[in-house]
Amino acid sequence: MLGAQPLPMDRRIRRAGSHIRTESVMDLDAAALTRVLGLCAGEQPGGPEETVLLLRQSQPSFAPTMYSAWQSEGRKLNPALQYELDVQRRRVQRYRQVAADLAVAEPSIVALKGLEVADRYPPGWIRYMNDLDYTIPEEPVLWRVVDALTRAGWEVDTGTFSLVDGWLQIMVSLRQQHEDPYSLPYGVEVLNYVAAGDLAGVPALTTLPVESRVSTVKNLLMLLFERFEQRYRARDIVDAAVLLDASSADHRAALHRTVHRLGLWPEYTELGRLLTAAELGPRLSLPPQNAVLATRINRSARHLARLRRPLEAAVVHLQRRMIFGLMRPPERWMWATAQARLSASRALRTGLQCFGLPIDDGQPGLHTARIRERGDIAWVDTPVCRFLLTAGDEVEQSTLDLLATQEPVPGGSPEPAPAGELPCATEPAR
Repeated sequence: MLGAQPLPMDRRIRRAGSHIRTESVMDLDAAALTRVLGLCAGEQPGGPEETVLLLRQSQPSFAPTMYSAWQSEGRKLNPALQYELDVQRRRVQRYRQVAADLAVAEPSIVALKGLEVADRYPPGWIRYMNDLDYTIPEEPVLWRVVDALTRAGWEVDTGTFSLVDGWLQIMVSLRQQHEDPYSLPYGVEVLNYVAAGDLAGVPALTTLPVESRVSTVKNLLMLLFERFEQRYRARDIVDAAVLLDASSADHRAALHRTVHRLGLWPEYTELGRLLTAAELGPRLSLPPQNAVLATRINRSARHLARLRRPLEAAVVHLQRRMIFGLMRPPERWMWATAQARLSASRALRTGLQCFGLPIDDGQPGLHTARIRERGDIAWVDTPVCRFLLTAGDEVEQSTLDLLATQEPVPGGSPEPAPAGELPCATEPAR
């Protein structure tokens, strides 16, 4: 369990339903949000009509926060903006109920960002939330949570699997249809790790460092890891500002030490400079420039170490660019060629991420995942469902057909060929 975070004396606590909100002393209003929007969009809007246009063109996840800030300050929204805001408000309410149910069912699960950050926003403001994220280090607990969600009407959408020092890294994504058929489905993602790193020079974070388990430190750390997926957005800057405003000097010092230990100085420094430019709340104390340079050198060294196996390094590099949406046309052709020749089991051994398509029910008696392979086909059997693996973004119908023909048939007939099992550690390397 995470330790309770002490609150500074200059904050008042107000109970709001089942959650606690901190009322910040930071000067945060719609004008400040407009300044942040302009910083991230590259131009300052001249009025509300330009603000809405910029939000829709470049920062859609920031729109509910801006609209709710306007509304809190007495500005009347038109029906279209009001509808967008109402949809997001209902979405957050739905997630509060899901989170409360999960906390009762499995108190040991650890939330990442989401509602913990939303509760730092000013009263009445809405933070866009695509899904709920949880880290659940104990794998049997992870599958119990997935099972509980499926029994409550959620569907397993995909799984993501990779081998890290022989340990199976798991992420399961679940979806539930939204009441409005034109709105994105609700989502929950559960992981047995914390963050995947940059899939190159920054390794995966398998567990939270002890001094980073305080809510504000943990969620600031998650912001830094999200930088590997995309550039910082307006929402990220406001998230960082409210988290820093709610943190003590000791917490900020703990973040500083954790960033140093994990080698996240470039992401930390970039976020700190954006916060300074946005003129929001407390500022991050930036490290010496040589710390950033040393971090980049260390990352490059780890990345170059892969070149001892150049073909594997090239494939890992191509998949990383595919996952982060960085591929250029020649790379897409090379990746398609590599994917066609690379079996899923070999992809796992090479260090690639494999994506799992749920195709069957879970296996009775299992409490943890088991990687199976037969020929060029690989799958993961779990207590909840079976995932057919692929290193790319699609599965050929012929692969599904081949797996079906090699399954046991009614009456106890033996399988045509025995399935092998890839060994994996039960715990991540420390």
